Amino acid sequence: MTRKGVKLLQIRNLYVLVIFAPGSRRRILRRRTVRRPWPPIEPGSVLRAGRKRVRVLSVAMRVERHDDRIEHVTEVFTRAMSRKRTRRAETATNVVRMPTGDGSVVAEFLRYHVLVRVFDGDPDAWLSQLRERGGDGGDVRFVRWIRSRLRQDPTLLASIRKMVEATPFWRVAEA
Repeated sequence: MTRKGVKLLQIRNLYVLVIFAPGSRRRILRRRTVRRPWPPIEPGSVLRAGRKRVRVLSVAMRVERHDDRIEHVTEVFTRAMSRKRTRRAETATNVVRMPTGDGSVVAEFLRYHVLVRVFDGDPDAWLSQLRERGGDGGDVRFVRWIRSRLRQDPTLLASIRKMVEATPFWRVAEA
């Protein structure tokens, strides 16, 4: 006996999400079709469609029946989001703004040498000199940072001195 193959009609459920352009009920920003239901979308929530962020005004759902599929269509009507305006936080009067620093490795290396060779490892002396003469923002940032590090770990200065003594950079300049 020969088996005869029979193709059965299988109905598929598809879930379609249609996001309309802000203020339009015809122009579509994005259309996606998947096999699982979409999570619920609430009015007032924010969606990203391409590069745009839009706020949901209303949501309409309908079911369309075709030959071999059933489409659960979710239509999302949106409005444009205003650009996010950031308010500068008002700084307290007792807070000093930290200047921008120079993050290069060479600048940090030279600052360690200046701290040890010129100021004998005293960041407070260097900071007062910078305040008097008006120093580079990167130097001020470095001095404040190293001062806080030395408060947490007083043995750090010994390892900085060892690193500075190990490099012949300064001795070549003096000769």
